[in-house]
Amino acid sequence: MTTTDGNTLDDHARRSLHGFPRRFRRTFAFTFLALATLGLAACQEGAAIEEAELIRPVRLITAGETEDLTARRFVGRIDAVSTVDLSFQVGGRIADIPVREGARVAEGDTIAMLEPDDYALALREAQLQYDLAARDIERKRELVARESISTAAFEQSEIEYRLRRVALDNAERNLAHTTIAAPFDALVTRRLADAFANVPAGEPIVRVQDVTELRVHINVPENMIGLVSTPDMFRIEAFFPDRPDEPLPLTYREHATEPDAIAQTYEVTLTLDVPFDGTILPGMTVSVRVSLAAARAREAMTLPVSAIDTDPGGDFRIWVYDPDTRRVAPREVALGNVGEDRIAVRDGVAPGERVVAAGAHLMREGMRVRPFESF
Repeated sequence: MTTTDGNTLDDHARRSLHGFPRRFRRTFAFTFLALATLGLAACQEGAAIEEAELIRPVRLITAGETEDLTARRFVGRIDAVSTVDLSFQVGGRIADIPVREGARVAEGDTIAMLEPDDYALALREAQLQYDLAARDIERKRELVARESISTAAFEQSEIEYRLRRVALDNAERNLAHTTIAAPFDALVTRRLADAFANVPAGEPIVRVQDVTELRVHINVPENMIGLVSTPDMFRIEAFFPDRPDEPLPLTYREHATEPDAIAQTYEVTLTLDVPFDGTILPGMTVSVRVSLAAARAREAMTLPVSAIDTDPGGDFRIWVYDPDTRRVAPREVALGNVGEDRIAVRDGVAPGERVVAAGAHLMREGMRVRPFESF
């Protein structure tokens, strides 16, 4: 650089130092060189900071996980196919309840027993009376044939014989009812009475559940009830806290046609498609994800209008974020119908990919970005 008199700054510096001793001039030169080096390092550091500041924060969305119906989560409750409180059909003193809570029993296995002595005696008495009536009717049949007794007397004996047959059948049934058998392959969930207690007929003794199939109940809003009941459109999965990365498939079973009086939601019943192993029990809660099947998800894929950009040739494109490199790249897309603030994307993006949701016009290929979470 030159001054107004045409001389360089070095000439002025040299003349201004001419009157100083040589040692002082050497010291000044070294000091000037050090300051120049520090200035250059500061400039380089400022350039590095400026380059680091070029990592632009952007808002990202995950394709397929939008506020539309492509993916929704609900809280579900697991239930058995049926829950039954078993009871004796006759009263008496409980002799034994051989099952344990939490145990599985096969259809026909003994659940509980009454002391049978009184009913066994009643059966013996009914049997004897029946045998007596049977002999009496045979004797009177011969007498009426010889006209030794009247037909009316024979008919009276015949009625008595039939009544004794009914009494015998009733005594046999009562004795059989002193034992409760499992009506199906069941899980014993609760014992409601203890051995040696006197119980009347109909009092619950043991609660069992049919777990040959586990049901999951969720409540969905009215705008989804017509869709969830179309099995080929949706993929429904259950997520449990102890196995968050192992979703279990669910199958639509039925749904209520009357809404909840307060929430105005409809209960949907799903089937858990896994065999019962004791780790998933009725009463547990589960997270249920309802998402469109892969083909349907592509058909129904939508993105915010702000995520759509155009390339220099006028074709539509989006900016896809790569989480490994933390960079964005453009991708051409085929668009469909335009909604109020969203637009259908027929091709060019797959469910699960992360896309720049706003400021697409500021992106350039390979730009490093930082996902923006919140202020």
